[in-house]
Amino acid sequence: MSNEDEIDYGKQVDQYDWIEYVNYPQSKSLESQEPFVLNVLKHKKNGYYVEVGANHPFIANNTSILEKEFGWTGVGIEIEPHYVEEYNKSRKNECVLADAHTFDYKDYFEKNNFPKQIDYLQIDVDDNPRHANLMALIQLPLSEYRFSVITFEHEAGRDYTLDEMRKAQRLILSSYGYKLVVQGIDEDWWVDPRAVPGENYWSMYTVGKFMY
Repeated sequence: MSNEDEIDYGKQVDQYDWIEYVNYPQSKSLESQEPFVLNVLKHKKNGYYVEVGANHPFIANNTSILEKEFGWTGVGIEIEPHYVEEYNKSRKNECVLADAHTFDYKDYFEKNNFPKQIDYLQIDVDDNPRHANLMALIQLPLSEYRFSVITFEHEAGRDYTLDEMRKAQRLILSSYGYKLVVQGIDEDWWVDPRAVPGENYWSMYTVGKFMY
């Protein structure tokens, strides 16, 4: 990292053979989603995120340091009013009270000047109704907007009957050219090879420290 960076994370760098990976212990992600995004995107500043299933603005949140420390612009989508209220009181970026399955993402992106290549998409909606995360994925304008990194919660490790949802989202995202980098017990993490150089992520395919 450049010496010009305002934040020094030098003491947080781990080495796994030839892999340099910054842990970002200040992140509130439960399963290191936010550090994964930052490492794949080489600690990018002023990026864009879409947080489908925002929940609490800080607890187990995957975008709080993207916003606060790296200057990212983004939007949270959340169906629970108390989370939306708390988010909008304590975060710079907006959280919209909406159903992730019916929200007009394209209209929001256009009105708020989101780029066609958005840096991070989180899909983490509580599984109610059944296969809610898959329904949210289908609602997104995937033919018109792309996402450099995607984390998708399928929870097939918790409930084997959700394996069909995991298979469906893999079929959809692979058909759009995304690469499945991390096959987690409860989440899949994807990268867009059109936007992210292979050397940024290829070493993360099978390294145990990136699995959970």
